[in-house]
Amino acid sequence: FRSPTPHPTPPSGVSFSWPVMEAEIEALRREREEKIRLIAEKRKQVEELRRRRLERAEQQKKAAPEGGGTLGSNVDNLVAEILGGASSASRASVEGPLKELSEKSRATPPRPGERSLHFTQEVSVATVAIDPDEHEVYERSCQTDLQGDDVGGGGKQSTPGALKQPTSILLKMADRARNRVISGTAGTQDERGAKPRRTLKDVLRDAVNNEPAEPKELKELTPEERKKVEEHPDFLAFFDRATLVVERALGQEAWDVTLDFKDDPENVDQEGGADIMKHVDEYVEDKWSRGRTVTDVQFIPHRKEMFLAAYHQKATPELADPDGCMLVWNLAMKNRPELTFTSPSAVLTAKAHRFDPALFYGGTYAGGIVLWDARQKAGPVLKTPLSVKGHAHPVSAMEQVGTQNATNLVTASNDGRICVWSLAMLNSPQETVDLKNETKTRKEPSVMSFSFPENETNVLYVGAEDGSLYQVHLHGTKTGITELYDGHDGPVTGVNMHPHQSDAANVAADATMDLCLTSSFDWSVKLWRVKQFQSPVLSLDTFEDYVYDVRWHPTHPAVFTSVDGEGHVDLWNLNRNIESPVLRCENPNGKRLALNKCHWSMDGRKLVTGDSEGTLSIYSVERSVAQPRNEDFQQFQERVRQLKPIAQRSRDAYGSDSRFHSSRSGGMTPGSH
Repeated sequence: FRSPTPHPTPPSGVSFSWPVMEAEIEALRREREEKIRLIAEKRKQVEELRRRRLERAEQQKKAAPEGGGTLGSNVDNLVAEILGGASSASRASVEGPLKELSEKSRATPPRPGERSLHFTQEVSVATVAIDPDEHEVYERSCQTDLQGDDVGGGGKQSTPGALKQPTSILLKMADRARNRVISGTAGTQDERGAKPRRTLKDVLRDAVNNEPAEPKELKELTPEERKKVEEHPDFLAFFDRATLVVERALGQEAWDVTLDFKDDPENVDQEGGADIMKHVDEYVEDKWSRGRTVTDVQFIPHRKEMFLAAYHQKATPELADPDGCMLVWNLAMKNRPELTFTSPSAVLTAKAHRFDPALFYGGTYAGGIVLWDARQKAGPVLKTPLSVKGHAHPVSAMEQVGTQNATNLVTASNDGRICVWSLAMLNSPQETVDLKNETKTRKEPSVMSFSFPENETNVLYVGAEDGSLYQVHLHGTKTGITELYDGHDGPVTGVNMHPHQSDAANVAADATMDLCLTSSFDWSVKLWRVKQFQSPVLSLDTFEDYVYDVRWHPTHPAVFTSVDGEGHVDLWNLNRNIESPVLRCENPNGKRLALNKCHWSMDGRKLVTGDSEGTLSIYSVERSVAQPRNEDFQQFQERVRQLKPIAQRSRDAYGSDSRFHSSRSGGMTPGSH
């Protein structure tokens, strides 16, 4: 950088020193040489690292089966040797190089023109709490009365090998009684200085040797002690359960005795006889059911001897009486229900779970859906909240559809809203369908009852307050009302689709798949072929009061029953007569109370009805009705094919039927019976 020529003369007005400039240039030259030297050293280190890596790779190839897991540690040691010449665990760590560079930079002051480097490690963790969405879900597997201490795993003193505590009330009471006897016997023997306590082996030995056992004095309880025992919760639970079992056993035997028929089934005439169906028993309880209107009945599918009934509010309730209740009855007990459930509102409809015998569902007057569990208390374990998507009016109909793995609850209220619910979560319905009339001359339908065809989950048939029957679709491109059927002159109180029974009779073409029965306040029952005609094919007008319900027989294709406001139970057989019932039954006690609901048992041998005063009646039918012949199926198929739609009468509002108007003028209103 030195020039052999003389220094140039600086411009005027500028002070310039050549020795200072040469010193700066010399410093830059030394800095450049130092960097070149450092780069050369780094290159040597990289070459050394590559050479060692190749050597190590060759060694690993030779000894791959033995030392496959030491690659990470060897690399850490090699990096530590290159950077600092040490192979300790601390320097081989991830933070080792950063710490070493930081220490060197702090120990050596920076040269002129160099920047000081400081390495630090900063770690910051941000915590965000996200609250999960709250959904009220009913888990059936954990809703029991057992506590942790009851099953031997909840106490502090429990050990892994400890025996489980008795979970039954009977076992608990027996265990406590045995402990009291043993402790009491030991105390008296120690005080009297008598013989040692006799063990169970001694008692058995005496019994084998025919040695008489020592008599024990029985101490009679004082009135205070007896009252204390009788009021104890364990004793009450034990007493209720024990008496329930005894009453069930005695009542079952007595009920079976009444199931006798005098006439041979082959000798019954064509018009039927008094023994085809007869009244068997009445079921009523003073505290819960007497004075309440029966709003729904159903035989439980899991237990053939049990049935349920839903009840309205009492006319003159006491302060402790719930607004609504649902009772589960046993055929063996006439005056005591098997299970009792309460509701904060009157229960208008109730159903037993088709696949879980411990669960029951109810629809209330307040518009809520309640879930009861037989393993829990009397109140509902789950109920629907008041929401925009759910029901805000009385729930008048309910049915469970689907299979065990895919099942839903379908409910309808009298404002024309149909909801589809998930059985495990009742927070909000999965689907909501509001029924609307496309014609302006009709008001919006008010649902009173509905029925699904067999094995159907999408299409249902709804009976409305204006006397019409509607076909409704729940899913698909077009939901709501898809067909309209006119025929009744009053509100449709009952709708029931014909059950599929052709498989049992091996009939190829089933003409009963679209048969539908409806009952109405116009004193009639009508038969429909909903897939063929929009008018009824048969009208049964022999009634003299409101017809409240109608039900097909579950096994006989041509048999159904109806109940009316005069307390009549009519048994119809369309194979024998299409104009009048083959048998009319009345209450043997002379009661002429309105019968609101009826339902057949699964085997078709028993029928339950409910009246307006809270009494349930059981009727039994003859075996030939419950077990039809193949000829009955074939005859009914031919009879159905011959049915044609009847002429439709004109009506406005609730119709011009003189019978309906006479009932209204006479002061009879729905629900007055």
